[in-house]
Amino acid sequence: MSLASASGARRPAARPSFKTDRGTVIAPQPAWSQMTARVAGHRDVGAGHRWLELAMPAGFVEPTPGQFVQLLLADPSAVLLPRPMSVAGVRRLGRALSIEFVYAPVGAGTRLLAALETGDAVDVLGPLGRGFPLDQPWVPVLIAGGRGVAPLLFAADALAGGARRRAALRCEFLFGARDRAHLVALAEARSTLTRVGGRLHLATDDGSAGFKGNVLALLEGLAPRLDGTPVLHACGPHAMLRAVAEWALARRVPAYLAMESVMACGTGVCRGCPLPRSSSARAAFRSDRTPSLYGNHEFAMCCTEGPVFEAHDLDWARVE
Repeated sequence: MSLASASGARRPAARPSFKTDRGTVIAPQPAWSQMTARVAGHRDVGAGHRWLELAMPAGFVEPTPGQFVQLLLADPSAVLLPRPMSVAGVRRLGRALSIEFVYAPVGAGTRLLAALETGDAVDVLGPLGRGFPLDQPWVPVLIAGGRGVAPLLFAADALAGGARRRAALRCEFLFGARDRAHLVALAEARSTLTRVGGRLHLATDDGSAGFKGNVLALLEGLAPRLDGTPVLHACGPHAMLRAVAEWALARRVPAYLAMESVMACGTGVCRGCPLPRSSSARAAFRSDRTPSLYGNHEFAMCCTEGPVFEAHDLDWARVE
């Protein structure tokens, strides 16, 4: 049965509390809700990936870059669990929103998503998780690997919204893949970076587009030419994120990494998306200050404490 109510939305009924050494604290009311959206557009964007646009009802909270939503096909459906999707873009349509995603139909759920046509219904739960802190006072460098481009396109757009307040900042966008064919949504990346005034730097392992090599080597060459200290925002395969995190930690450069995990519920209930905390994060952990929907001393929950983590939050030697 769908969690959506007859009015189209259902919010958590209770505001949980938890104990601290300062007394009982009421946890903030989650901003997420579940609503039924309609497919407004669906097209191919290369390397077997699809660009999905959903028209949301009025009242759905606008996501921030790095957050995700859970997509659940309306009944009747052959799949039970929703699919977590990073948000690639948001457009406001009066009081309502249009939300965009990039995904590959690789499993039963995403193959059913790929068959959706304009006007079809999808249940959307969100927005969920913690996004990128884009208000950092340094040069924003966005690093994407493959379909990890999705939340960074959204981040580039959001940074442009703040450019009038911080005119000295200019987005540098590093986009890498094994070859040109796997630069997912490259046309959308070019269009976005042109519109927002950012600079797009491509890297491919085989040299078929841009720099020949990976995005870390591209970053190594770019960093000395930046007009100020960089702050890194990255999304892509875990091996790439580990390399970016280690590069940043060695140079004491702030870095924020959007992680992927199997997130069945998206709200911390199922405990299915643990990521290993670093030694410093374990030392700072206080169980008496942590709501139950977060992780424990050893593991953080990707869905509630992430999906965006600071580089020093995780034990990269144990991240799979």
